[in-house]
Amino acid sequence: MAGPIKYPNMYPYGVKTLTPGQTVVEALDMLGPESSFRLEPLESSMYITPKAAMYNFRGKERRWDVVESHASVGVVLYHKDLDAWIIVRQFRPAVYATLMREAEAAGKPKPPYSEAFTYELCAGLIDKDKSNPEICKEEIMEECGFDVPLEGIHEIGVGIASAGTQGCPHIMYYAEVDSSMAVAGAGGGLLGHGECIEVLALPFESCQQFVLDGKLPKSPGLMFGITWAYFNKLNGSLGAPRVATTSGTGLQNGELVLQSVLPA
Repeated sequence: MAGPIKYPNMYPYGVKTLTPGQTVVEALDMLGPESSFRLEPLESSMYITPKAAMYNFRGKERRWDVVESHASVGVVLYHKDLDAWIIVRQFRPAVYATLMREAEAAGKPKPPYSEAFTYELCAGLIDKDKSNPEICKEEIMEECGFDVPLEGIHEIGVGIASAGTQGCPHIMYYAEVDSSMAVAGAGGGLLGHGECIEVLALPFESCQQFVLDGKLPKSPGLMFGITWAYFNKLNGSLGAPRVATTSGTGLQNGELVLQSVLPA
């Protein structure tokens, strides 16, 4: 497990990798040197279209810059056997671009790529002719390597992503998995599309410390989704009762042993 050995600080609060052959170390090897990163003018995109929204306010024309984009789904995943949340981590160019801009403004060198890996829920764009649960099922398999039945995917709420620029709905779902749903060779994203996604297990009992740690780069969807599910799981209103170990989690004692999600 190269990631936990080389970057132990990137596995806080008992977080364990479920993809030992696809960790931060392997992703950094694929990315190459930071010197190759650059920003260029956007000519066109399959995913976003920047526009100027013109409207009247108090009799005067106003302008607001907006970005047309796709709505999206996010899934809170609870692993029943591990008593843990299944989350993902990947390199985010937009995060690195911000870090790079801040470093330049402060007269500092480019930061390491490792600072732009963010913790997130399994998620995806609504850009296919499929139902939202079908897209969730596909993303869970593609990113995390679990085959979840459609009837096990439940909507929990709708938010607005980037209300100041995009304004697109982000629909959140909840599902539970176990080791029997893991599919060997699945998960980790699509390497051909530039994805190298690490699948992580976050222990149930330490998730609130993890969520509130401002030093860990994470998405708002993860913060809300796991907090919502944590308290609903505690009060017994969400899915089957937890089967926790005497120490509170199956991840904090000994080695992690589970069915393979990705080949090493």
